[in-house]
Amino acid sequence: MDHEGYIRKIESDGFAIIENAVSPEMCDEIGEEIRRLEDTNAHKLTPNEFTGFNTARYFDLLNHGDVWQRVATHPSTLPVLRGILGEDMLLSTMGTAVIGPGEPAQPLHRDDGLYDLAMPHRQIVCNTVWALTDFTEENGATRIVPGSHKWLEAPRRDSDHPSVPATMPRGSVCFVAGTLWHGGGANRSDARRWALTINYCGGAVRQQENYMLSVPRERAASFSPELQDLIGYRRSSRGLGHVGSREPRSLLEA
Repeated sequence: MDHEGYIRKIESDGFAIIENAVSPEMCDEIGEEIRRLEDTNAHKLTPNEFTGFNTARYFDLLNHGDVWQRVATHPSTLPVLRGILGEDMLLSTMGTAVIGPGEPAQPLHRDDGLYDLAMPHRQIVCNTVWALTDFTEENGATRIVPGSHKWLEAPRRDSDHPSVPATMPRGSVCFVAGTLWHGGGANRSDARRWALTINYCGGAVRQQENYMLSVPRERAASFSPELQDLIGYRRSSRGLGHVGSREPRSLLEA
């Protein structure tokens, strides 16, 4: 896989799509796990105008099925993400994004808007949108504004700026730079659009989900060293996140 080519495309256009990044078997496994979350009434994000009223968004996924551990560390995505964010990047948040029929388009936004940083600045966030079903314009493919990752102004919530759909076949992953204008599309079909949004940030940036508290230490100790690093059990390249000047992983070893 030409990881460097995808990194260059993200830098130039603000996004890149890798087709056949996720196997059909893994897509099936993730779909079954999402259905299990729905059947067991797992905690779901409270609906609102931004996240949708007919969109199933589940978080805290690392405390559920083991498949989420493999999602967070998928080998098709991590080399590209590290090329954008650095070797010490962190997993920021993992969520489902299953858009139901009739859901209107999500407002255009930037994923790093949470950090309230003036533009321009280096990329501190990169999102990945996993297509668990085909993404079409009709069923709500993510809308993107190519090149907007270099613009100084932020999108308004009521912006109707021209955008294009990130159409892609099932098993694809779309990388979205943190400064790129984008939003979920309107689902005008009669079926749900199944997806994940797996968001990463630079090693010196606060994560959206506080995995050090939400994931019990005993469970984190069973994760792979790579996943432990991604949720915060390693100091950043400049030493941030230490515990008594030691690597935070020492807490798991204790």
